[in-house]
This record gives sequence, C-alpha cells and structure tokens, in this order.
Amino acid sequence: MEQPLDTAELVRATLYLGYGLMNQGNFNAAEPELRRALHLYVELEDQEGQRDSLNVLGIVKARRGRPVEALELFLQVKHLSVTLENVEDEANALLNIGATYSTMSDHPNALHYHFMALDLSRQHALLSVERRTLNNLSVSYNEIGGYNDALEAALACLNVQAEEDPMLDALVFQNAGYAHFGLKQFPEAETMYLKARLLMETRDQASLAGLDLLLGRAAQQQGNREKARHLFERSLKLCQKIGDEQGQTESLLRLGELLGESGEVEDAQSALHRARTLAEQGQLRDKLCAIDLALSNLCQQAGQYREAFNHIEQHLQLKGELFSAASDQRIQSLRVRFDLEQAERERLTAQHRNAELSELNARLESTNRDLLAAQAQTAELMARLEQHANEDALTGLLNRRAFDAALSELSPAQRVSIVVCDIDHFKSVNDRFSHLIGDEVLRQVAGLLRGQLRRGDLLARYGGEEFVLLLAETSQTDTLAVCEHLRRTIQDYDWSTVCPELSLTVSLGAAVARLEPTTLLQDVIRAADDALYAAKNGGRNRVEVRLIEPSAS
Repeated sequence: MEQPLDTAELVRATLYLGYGLMNQGNFNAAEPELRRALHLYVELEDQEGQRDSLNVLGIVKARRGRPVEALELFLQVKHLSVTLENVEDEANALLNIGATYSTMSDHPNALHYHFMALDLSRQHALLSVERRTLNNLSVSYNEIGGYNDALEAALACLNVQAEEDPMLDALVFQNAGYAHFGLKQFPEAETMYLKARLLMETRDQASLAGLDLLLGRAAQQQGNREKARHLFERSLKLCQKIGDEQGQTESLLRLGELLGESGEVEDAQSALHRARTLAEQGQLRDKLCAIDLALSNLCQQAGQYREAFNHIEQHLQLKGELFSAASDQRIQSLRVRFDLEQAERERLTAQHRNAELSELNARLESTNRDLLAAQAQTAELMARLEQHANEDALTGLLNRRAFDAALSELSPAQRVSIVVCDIDHFKSVNDRFSHLIGDEVLRQVAGLLRGQLRRGDLLARYGGEEFVLLLAETSQTDTLAVCEHLRRTIQDYDWSTVCPELSLTVSLGAAVARLEPTTLLQDVIRAADDALYAAKNGGRNRVEVRLIEPSAS
C-alpha cells in the first residue's frame, strides 16, 4: 500500500490488510480497513469485491460480540451471491447466518439456515461446505441438548469424502465428544476428545488447552479425580503460557470445583478467587456468574454462610443481567430479520414490476409499427390486467374484489353456503419460523383447499390468513361434510416439508341459507363469521355451521 497503486490494486490490498488484522485478532484495527475497502468497491461497482468485504466484516462483527450487525452483513452477502450466481458463496453465507444465530442461542433460526446450507451444498456437490454445515449442525444440536442428533451429524460429517481438513476433523471429534458426554457415555467422550487432541497437537495451543479441560471433565465424571486434576492444571499452564485469560479463568473454575469435591476447601477457594479476578478483568460476566455459584456452594460447605449468601446474591444478579441481555439480543435479531425480509420482498416486487414495465414498453413500441399486432397485444394486456385485478398475487386465488363480484351475480331464491376458513395461530408461524415461511404456508393452504373444490364451488383469499368459499345448492349436512373434509386435509398434511417442527390446523365457520328478500348475502356472511368465532372460541381446529331460516312474512 506504500507503493503507487491504481484503485483496483489499492482496494484489494486494503481488503487483505483488514483480513490479516482480523486473523491476528486485532478487530479494532481490522474494521476501519474493511469499511474502507467496502466503500471503494461500491465506488468501483465491483459486486464481487463488495461481497468479499461484507463477508469479512460480518466475521469481525460476530467475533466482537455484535451478532445483530453481523446478521445484516451476512444477509447482504447472500443477496449479492445470488445476484452473482455464485452458489458456493451463497451456501457459505447461509452457513455464517446459521452460526451467528447459534451464538445468540436462537437455535430454531440457526437450524433453519444450517439446513438451507446443507440442502444447497448437497444439490451442487459442495463437499467442503457440506462438511462444515454438518459440523455446525452438530454444534447446534449439542447446545439444545439433542445429543443423539448431534452425534449423528458429527459422524455424517466424518463420512463425507472431501479434501483432508485436520482442523475441521478435530472440531468434529470434539463435537462428537460433547454428544457422548451429554449422553453420559464418558469413556466414548474421552476417546473422541483424545482423537481431537492428537490432530491439534502441533497446531492450536488454545484448542489444546480447551481439550485438556474436556478430558479432565470426562475423567472427573469417571471418578478419576487425580487424572482430572492433572489435566485441569495442564490446561491452566498452557493458557498462562499463551496469555489466554479466558482459558485460565475456565481452567481455574474447573480446578476449584474439583478441589471442592475432594474436600480441599482452602485450595479450592484460592483457585476460584483467582478465576474471579481474571473474569472481572476480562469482563467475562457468564464466567463470573458460574464462579459465584461455585464459591457460594464452597462457602456453604465450609460453614461460611455470610460469604455464601453474598456470592449467591451476586450470582443471581449476574444471571438476571445475562438473561436480559440475551432477550434484548433476540428481540434485536427478530427486528433485523423482519426488516430485511420486508426489504427483500419489496425489492423482488419492484424487480418484478420493472421487468413487466420493460416488457410492456417493448410491446407498445412494436404496436407503433403494426396496428393489427398492437390491437391484439392490447387485448392481451387488458386480459392480464383484469387477471391481476381479480387475483391474489401470493396464492393465485381470487381476491376479495373478485369474490364479492361473483356474489353480486347470484340469482334470487338460490340456496348458498358461505364458508370462512381461518388458519389457527398464524401469527405464531410468522413469529417462530419467519414471514417467508408464513407466505409459503399461505400458498400451501390455498393449494390444498383448491384441490378439494367440487365443480361449481368458488374459493378466494379474503385477507390475511382468511379464505372464503361459496358452495352452491348445498345442504347443511353436505356443507358440514365438506368443511370437515377440508379441516382434516389441512390437519393431516405433512407440514415438515415446508419447515421442520411446523404443524398447522384451521377453523371453519359456515352459514347455509336460501336467498330471498328477507335474507341478504351480508346476513349470510355475517352468520359465517359468527360461526368462525364460535369455532375459534371452542378450541380451534373445529367446524361450526349455522342454518339461516327465512323470516316470517
């Protein structure tokens, strides 16, 4: 960068400088360089450079403990990768999004994005991405206590035939060890940890120290306290050697707990107080929380009840603060995700409209050259506009305008049934799985309802998660049978094909009447709405039918 460089070389050097600083752990210095590189790539209109800068910047944000900002950046990387038709970068972006959600303990979203990355990597034979995704899935399952699934994902990762990656193999063995440990299979956990340590032997001192801690815990669970103490002390010495204060804190915590179990109360308190000092210096609030709990238990064991009370009070205060911080972070994450998904929907809608406008302009230009062709094309466009005016864009069903128009054409004295169908707890689908999944649910429900229509029936999306059907010349008994069939169709559908853990039901309200001067359509619709509310209030996933009798003359 000290040499005379053109802009393209300068921006590439700036990006690499930021990347190198990040790998050294110097995040404060890395971030401005990466922002500068991003700004220059935007000026150059270089989308590949923008994608690379955003990706490294997202990693920096994640490692600095700012996951919400990291999410925004990784989602931009995903959109750029799609634009550039680079499937591998798209899969990696999905992987990073899932990993970021995992750090926020938002495990449903973490699993959702990891499975998206896994599907994409398998579709396009991206073996290295598939391995890293399976490893991340193992991490997520371990964090939610799904140890059997975690073990299955780790073993599947080891079975993928890709280029050798000893560091990844070590992480996979470590995750398999976590799973065995969670399943209380301590000898198997120890075997996996030893395999991981062998691969790390000459590579990563911090990881070696962490594996010694894991091996110590496995030995402790098997009743071998002497071996566990040796491993905890070895981990501590290694962390002191490389200056890893967080590792020292964890080693001292484990050592203090072990010494307390052995009745060496004074040595245990000494270790825990040293751990607490390091945790305070490093502002490691989660470690402080665990240390205060351990000190409280130890002081109580030694009969030091005042000190025990003080430490448990500090533990509870920190636990509350950590819970509040995690809740705030999840709320931020949901807000960011909603805003980005809304922006993406608007972008796609605008893109679609622009494409249609371009097409219309091209057709209009051609009409100037050929009057007959112009007339034909104008008729075609009018038909399309009529279709758009009467069709719900998301589901392809009739919209409310078209349905109301059809009602106005019904002949007097005709027997009709109006059925209102509402998806149960639809808001929770959007909140839990995302608005994109919610849109797909609406499309699937529309398709399932459409597939059960009889000849002459009319179906429309009436608004939100509500659908309405018109059944002509149908008795109360037949109306009930049709509604029950629709309800079971939705209930029995395999919704996991849309999203894992998703299930769905609907409630239906129907009104049956013969149209005449004393019985208006609005009365029938109102009665159907009342029946729907009764179905909802009756526990949902129900059908209620009302028969409207003609008023006496």
